[in-house]
Amino acid sequence: MKSYPLSTFALWSRGLILALLSVSLVALFIEYAHAQVRFVRAYGIPGYNVAHSVQRTSDGGYIVAGWTSYLGGGGNNILLIKTDANGDIQWAKTYGVTGTEEAYSVQQTSDGGYILAGNTIIGGSGNEVLLIKTDAFGNVQWAKTYGGTLADFAHSVQQTSDGGYIVAGYTWSFGTGGDILLIKTDANGNVQWAKTYGGTGYDVAFSVRQTSDGGYIVAGFTYSFGAGSSDIFLIKTDAFGNVQWAKTYGEAGNDEAYSVQQTSDGGYIVAGWTNSFGAGGGDVFLIKTNASGNLQWAKTYGGPVDDWANSVQQTSDGGYIVAGFTYSFGAGGDDVFLVKIDTFGNLQWVKTYGGTGSDNASSVQKTSDGGYIVAGRTGSKVFLIKTDANGDIGSCSIVSSAIPTLGIISPRVDVASPSVSSPSLGVNSVSLTDASPSLMILIPCPSTISESCQITSGIITPYKGGIKVSGSGEFEVKVYNVSGGIVKSARGKNEVKLELSRGVYFVEVVSGGKVIREKVVVR
Repeated sequence: MKSYPLSTFALWSRGLILALLSVSLVALFIEYAHAQVRFVRAYGIPGYNVAHSVQRTSDGGYIVAGWTSYLGGGGNNILLIKTDANGDIQWAKTYGVTGTEEAYSVQQTSDGGYILAGNTIIGGSGNEVLLIKTDAFGNVQWAKTYGGTLADFAHSVQQTSDGGYIVAGYTWSFGTGGDILLIKTDANGNVQWAKTYGGTGYDVAFSVRQTSDGGYIVAGFTYSFGAGSSDIFLIKTDAFGNVQWAKTYGEAGNDEAYSVQQTSDGGYIVAGWTNSFGAGGGDVFLIKTNASGNLQWAKTYGGPVDDWANSVQQTSDGGYIVAGFTYSFGAGGDDVFLVKIDTFGNLQWVKTYGGTGSDNASSVQKTSDGGYIVAGRTGSKVFLIKTDANGDIGSCSIVSSAIPTLGIISPRVDVASPSVSSPSLGVNSVSLTDASPSLMILIPCPSTISESCQITSGIITPYKGGIKVSGSGEFEVKVYNVSGGIVKSARGKNEVKLELSRGVYFVEVVSGGKVIREKVVVR
């Protein structure tokens, strides 16, 4: 009788251990199923191709916008590329009128489509702001131009909380001449209001974001206000474009901002370039302010030549990721420059990517797996780099670590009072010619694809009623259910097929001491 409760306890303990092992096994497979993808891709059409903006899409892939010289008949056409999570092209589009069209900003919209902002020169009539709305497959839903009799440019667009759009750039047609231009439209591109901000000099915006209070933060540079030649210009407006505050940051040299984001504490992070401070040439310039634009810290990162930031984003750990280019470090010429810093701007790691030619980055975004997606240009092709959380892309000769000089600086901060006007923009609907080009794809580091799976060869493909495992040489396959139990196992060479009922499984492939583990769904 006394052994009965002991046997019950033993059985219960055994069951608990098995359950814990099953959970651990499932957790292990889930970890591998969500392994960080790493890749490097170059895309192009004969001619010159460049990417200015990249965004992660709701399906886990990426949308990339820029322009190409190939189809422009002497000008340029907008280039839009949609890829999957591995950088493989799903579709590509070009858009043009009869002149030169270029895109500098793209964002996925709430309906799954995309909004693009850039510029167009139609029939030699001067440059105009161009806004294009597409569906999820890049088909144009509407396209409109905005401007006056002179030159008008757009550098940044974001969908707003009311479903419309905010666009920032600059104008020579309105204001005091060479002023920041801010345009607010509804969901169909109809102007709700437009404002210019500036002074007697040249003032330009490169980045705009809607803020948590429904207003907007605008970043660029100014020759009208501040301490020196050009100063970083930060303008905070309300929901209708009325200035709440405007400030400049800089010294006697050139100080310019190309990217801004509101931070989790309600303040702002600003990235750009300076030759007023730093190690030499020009340095990456980063400014952190509070919600009122008061300086919390400012730092430079660079070497003896020129180093530049085009994009910044706050990361999940409270720090920041910064992308641009460097002439001070890397393989030669200019290389992509990726800088990871903590909450206070202290360096955590720095990487360069490139060869002996010209390689640079225009845009960076954090990804759902904790890594980063970087877009720019390599030579005459679009450059897309997907890194892990440490900026690594695997064993590849194009990547190296760098140790830039960190400068802790105190730039002069001035309150500015820009002249504000409400111009009446000319708005026209335009009919774009779109094409679906066949892009050349180069993979500078093909090994990094397989390294994300931890094996040099082997593809797991689910199909109706089973899975197929293809590889090189001999390997062993084990299939586990969601409880961690082995469902099937087999050894084979080059290809193994296993019949399975409908359900979710974890598949392990072992070959030569290397392992692939993937989660698969059999239908």
